[in-house]
Amino acid sequence: MKKECLIVIASFADGYLEELIKSIKENTTDVDYEIQVVDNHLDEKKIDTLVREVCKKYDVPFHYDTSITGYGDALNIGVEVNNSDSKYVLYMDSDTLVSKGWLRKMINCYEKHKDEGCYMVGPLVKDFEDNYLPGVYELYGEPKDLIGNDLDLVNPYIIGVCILRERATISEFKWDKNFLKAYWEDNDLYAQVSYLGKKTFICGDSLMFHKVNSSHETLKSQGINPSMVGAKNKDYFSQKWDFINKKITKTNPNMVKYTSGEAFKIKNE
Repeated sequence: MKKECLIVIASFADGYLEELIKSIKENTTDVDYEIQVVDNHLDEKKIDTLVREVCKKYDVPFHYDTSITGYGDALNIGVEVNNSDSKYVLYMDSDTLVSKGWLRKMINCYEKHKDEGCYMVGPLVKDFEDNYLPGVYELYGEPKDLIGNDLDLVNPYIIGVCILRERATISEFKWDKNFLKAYWEDNDLYAQVSYLGKKTFICGDSLMFHKVNSSHETLKSQGINPSMVGAKNKDYFSQKWDFINKKITKTNPNMVKYTSGEAFKIKNE
């Protein structure tokens, strides 16, 4: 049977994977889906106990590859290595939990707004203490005005812990593998969608929960300075899109779009 959705999780051995998988199975009864987990953690012991054993327990495909550069690269590869023929692809962090009906509501939102140019959908997000993330207020407005409604996102950011897209659009935009480890790659994905003249929506009917700062702590546990990674990724993002805005327009016949993480280039320049 054809899967409606493939859920790709970049786990990075943070210890939350089992709770997420249980949450998905308990709260996703109205969509036929498959889960794919990807990880690149160098600590084989953590991989075995926190990821491999969990995936085996719940019969979830697991792909381990130490050559994966970071979060976005893992999500790209997760789709490539899985043989699901799903109509949709959903990217997730492993430090999340979902609510009842979350996935069907996101799919409904996508289909409702597809003719308007919808290319991505995200949910409303709370932390594990049941508080809406600060970004919800800063970027989208008061949650009371969003609950039950769909928001056509005009701000240059989507909270990247959960993103739904149609598989057919993957040839048009992917996660940029040039970002280090984590941070800013979700900003870039949104920017790519905007650059294509398409839209991102927040589904006010769909709710999920995110363990704030777990990525930060995971990087620290690996001996990596999260602030340094964030600063370098921010600088790469700024340089990349400054170049695009200055050098490339959609009417430029010499434009070459990237689809595999390479920088935008102009022919013969």
